[in-house]
Amino acid sequence: MSRTVPAETFHLTVNGLPQAARFAKEDIDGALRPLAHRIVLAGPGPVLVAGPPGSGKTTVTLVLEELCKAEGKRVPALSMDGFHRSNAWLETHGLLRRKGAPETYDFPGLRRALIHPDPWPVYSRVAHDVVGDTVAVTCPTYIVEGNYLLLDEEPWRGLAPLSPLAVWVEVDPALLRERLVGRKVAGGMARPDAERFFEASDSLNVRRCLERRLPADVELRLTPAEEL
Repeated sequence: MSRTVPAETFHLTVNGLPQAARFAKEDIDGALRPLAHRIVLAGPGPVLVAGPPGSGKTTVTLVLEELCKAEGKRVPALSMDGFHRSNAWLETHGLLRRKGAPETYDFPGLRRALIHPDPWPVYSRVAHDVVGDTVAVTCPTYIVEGNYLLLDEEPWRGLAPLSPLAVWVEVDPALLRERLVGRKVAGGMARPDAERFFEASDSLNVRRCLERRLPADVELRLTPAEEL
């Protein structure tokens, strides 16, 4: 018999769309709220939240933003996805099929922005491309989420020293597969095609994140939303 897990719901805007995100209450009180308190007390700079694709980093950072706000400090949540190379650039350089791999990001631009974040570029999940919009960042501390922020490869390993606090979001690899395949199916792709795409592309990025990562100051392993 499955147990009922007490949960708390946060009403967020994710990629421009409203979303109700549920977290186990024990995770909120035992992990996320204490982490938000550490962020509020952290020195200036980017708090890095890293994890493989499908780990829920975007939702976690938005919840941390809300919890920091409840402590009286504005700490905006940002995404390294704003530094995707444009689809036109990727096509010109023969990298469109590898989109999402570390080499398909504008690393120099990302590194500069982690030091001077204003303005911060935006990636559209509707257009599936970088758009002209930017976010003004005027707060001394800000949260940045992304797959490769703790990647133990050059030049990526040079990002961790820029951060006063680094967080890793841990998720069971089997759950990552189901989530990433499910995203494609929800977007209209047939499940067999989504599974083939995962094996050819997403799985490579997941393995790279899991197998080549720097240690974090905080490691989060949260109750999967699927169990709430």
